[in-house]
Amino acid sequence: MTGRVFALMCLVVAGSVAPALAQTAAAPAPRSRIGFRAFGHFEWQNMAAKDSFEAVTGKTRLQGPGGGVEMQRIWRGVFARVSFTRMVETGERVFVFDNEAISLGIPLEITMTPVDLAVGWRLGPKTSRGIVPYAGAGMVLLSYKETSDADVSGEAVNESYKGIVIFGGLEVPVWRFVSVGGEVGWRQVNVPDPGGALEAFNEKDLGGVTMRVMLSIRK
Repeated sequence: MTGRVFALMCLVVAGSVAPALAQTAAAPAPRSRIGFRAFGHFEWQNMAAKDSFEAVTGKTRLQGPGGGVEMQRIWRGVFARVSFTRMVETGERVFVFDNEAISLGIPLEITMTPVDLAVGWRLGPKTSRGIVPYAGAGMVLLSYKETSDADVSGEAVNESYKGIVIFGGLEVPVWRFVSVGGEVGWRQVNVPDPGGALEAFNEKDLGGVTMRVMLSIRK
């Protein structure tokens, strides 16, 4: 009889311990799913080579539309980005003498297309509205063109340069998967042999401080 009671007690204890162990060994937290963000933006770039651009275009700032895509939650807050901007401005060819620009009366169009390849870190929402701050850095590939209807052979410029980019911004949800945001950045794109107004003013950087307003769709 005693043996039967002992066996029954063992079965009861085993049955109660097994569920307890199952409850104690918590299931591993599910991994965050990789997400994507596609965005369009309008960008302003305050040119580092301000004297050269003011002489040729009468402005020190270029602007234009662009867009890009991000892969988010690669690991925690890590994201990777590809984006581009197309900035076009018109002006005139100049001859620089003693730091004074003399217009040659030849119409000129400048097209700059920076492509940013970057990685960064997104923080969690910081307010009840779900505002998300982020920052990143990477490489910029810049296409730079100067064209004119009056160009003769060899006068047009079509070059590509490499540089660095850093940026930071805020993303604000507005409706379901749609958000708006703002971003401030900085590019440095050194030109090894600039020529023209850039050389005359001793300016070799086609980068500068950038500002963006953005409209995004998240998934």
